[in-house]
Amino acid sequence: MASGFTPKVGQVLLCDFGQFAPAGLSCQGPSDFDRRIPPEMVKKRLVIVLNGRLSRQSCIVVPLSSSHDPFKMGAGVNVEIPVSAICPLNYFKPCVRWAKADCVHTVSKLRLAMPRDAKGTVDWVIDLALTRRIQRAAVRALNAGSMLIPVDERALLIDAEKTA
Repeated sequence: MASGFTPKVGQVLLCDFGQFAPAGLSCQGPSDFDRRIPPEMVKKRLVIVLNGRLSRQSCIVVPLSSSHDPFKMGAGVNVEIPVSAICPLNYFKPCVRWAKADCVHTVSKLRLAMPRDAKGTVDWVIDLALTRRIQRAAVRALNAGSMLIPVDERALLIDAEKTA
């Protein structure tokens, strides 16, 4: 990605997490940290940007997966992304995807690229409400859910501010 490019919150990008040794050869021993250790992320994946302004060199992303994990959905750390939320892209068939908010990554912007379709690069940003759901799921995954204000309490705070 160009060094001056600042990804937008909610933008769909392609992230190259790297390709490591084949399965079975991924870890040579308990202290060999120069290889992938499962369940670390690998390969090129679609990601959604949660913070594109972390620094000039990096941003925070959540990877997308076409694999459904009912346990993580129930725990509120994976968010369903409807087929219509992401435009058709080369190499990625249209399907329901899940934002893996339990796999938040800070990545170098050099790992990121604009996705492509038949006409060229695609500048695609998902709906703000869906982005907020993914951000809340990431907060839950960080075990910081107590910092989230429930909707009914937030309404009380807004009412209190109006009367003050």
